[in-house]
Amino acid sequence: MRVMTTILVSLISDQTIPNILAIEHFKPDELLFVTTEEMERKNKVPAIMSTLDRLGLKYADRSSKITVQEDSILDCHRKMDSWIQEREDAEFIINLTCGTKIMSIAAYEFFKDYSSKMIYIPVPKNGFIVPFPKKSPGKPIELDLRVNVIQYLTAYGLNVVNEAKLRSYHEEAVRRRELSEWIMNNYDNIKNLLIWLSGNLRLHRDDKEYNFTGSFSGANGEENNFLGKLGFIYNGSTVSRKLTRSEIRYLTGGWLEEFCFNKVLGFQHLGIDDAVIGLSLMNPQGRDNEFDVMFTKENALYFIECKSLDQYEDKDTNVLYKIGALQKEFGLRVKSFLVTTSPYILKNGKLKQSVSARAEQFNTVVVPPSDVHRLEEILRRELKIFQDTLDKVNKYHEKTLRGLSEG
Repeated sequence: MRVMTTILVSLISDQTIPNILAIEHFKPDELLFVTTEEMERKNKVPAIMSTLDRLGLKYADRSSKITVQEDSILDCHRKMDSWIQEREDAEFIINLTCGTKIMSIAAYEFFKDYSSKMIYIPVPKNGFIVPFPKKSPGKPIELDLRVNVIQYLTAYGLNVVNEAKLRSYHEEAVRRRELSEWIMNNYDNIKNLLIWLSGNLRLHRDDKEYNFTGSFSGANGEENNFLGKLGFIYNGSTVSRKLTRSEIRYLTGGWLEEFCFNKVLGFQHLGIDDAVIGLSLMNPQGRDNEFDVMFTKENALYFIECKSLDQYEDKDTNVLYKIGALQKEFGLRVKSFLVTTSPYILKNGKLKQSVSARAEQFNTVVVPPSDVHRLEEILRRELKIFQDTLDKVNKYHEKTLRGLSEG
């Protein structure tokens, strides 16, 4: 008996995650990508294939591609008709989510004569519906895949150039978690020392090691405590110690990044699926970008930009423009947080109107100096962590009860 081949047809657009979710769910025998010249220039199909490869789905020898005019139903039908020769007896699954509206109409009209299964993934939901027959559409079917940060970035054609180092960054941040928490809790008392250390060390951030010596007089009790925690030699006027690159970066702002990262880690498996710190990315145009903290939740990407100390070099908070520019590299579902100890974003104790307007424009939550210690609470609220956890618990109980009743 001949086994029927299953072919999943994916329409290509700037959004790649819906196609990856469908492919991972159905795991078809073959793939057909319906793409356009613009999407070819953006290398969208190679990005999808690379992500599938990371997921352990090998389709290099089981995929084909047709390039159509995105505004021509006739051209779409001609290309599809040419491709389908000798494949008419296959079973087709058509993902109508992406592509242009014309491409979706063309795909539906062409493949409906082959008794194909039509699916649609309504972003931002992680499930698909079968919209036809329209009189009795099926219930939404949940998609189980939750991509991690690297998979998400790969899906959008971004290359993590320091992927091999991310594990060590993670481990360092976890190891220094209590110290980062202590710095945050005692920030006002050690702020002058942090500013002094950062000013002296900033030019040495890329040094492998640095024998630091500097003059700092009148350290208060908490500053003395801090120097002791870090193993500095301090005689009341001179501070000295050999520092590694990791320690230099930590003292020049990395402590705040690690503080934020550890707060995000606290929600892993309680809504947040993956989190990384210290990524260096290269976009398709060859430009490098650095991200302090990045994480995924329900197949959406989030990132946190940190600005420690007084942020003298960015009094106008141009970092918000940077966040806006970086968001263009990703999909539509990108939300960011700016966590800062800078007083320059405030006026009379409140967030400046200009900063507030920019933050809203770029879908960014600003966490000002007075609220940084409340970051865990803010993340929980903004990401609806408790509700997500409750929903998962309810779904688990529903499945258990269903299993018992069916048993």
